[in-house]
Amino acid sequence: MESAKKKKKNIFVRYFTPFGLKQTCDMVMLVGFVLLIVGLCTNEAVLLAGFICYCVGALASIVLCVKILVTTKNHRDPAFKTALVNVIIMGVLFALSLFGLLWTILG
Repeated sequence: MESAKKKKKNIFVRYFTPFGLKQTCDMVMLVGFVLLIVGLCTNEAVLLAGFICYCVGALASIVLCVKILVTTKNHRDPAFKTALVNVIIMGVLFALSLFGLLWTILG
């Protein structure tokens, strides 16, 4: 009954309520995405900033997920499995953004 009495929270409120490193990583990667789109249309400096933002965001997300992997004792825990998948995905994104960063600098 108490759950019915609680006011339903907006999806944005639920996402930002425990504000921490995850939300910061997501915001940095969103800024990097916008900078990459704008950089494709304008100049290489904005494109370079976009790749740097993506590298920083992906690296911070990898660190967060590795922390979860190390501290979780139960390997059947859904948080452990999610962190493992996120490490793989963010590793690929980090490698691609690092390649793009080097391509932009050397090219």
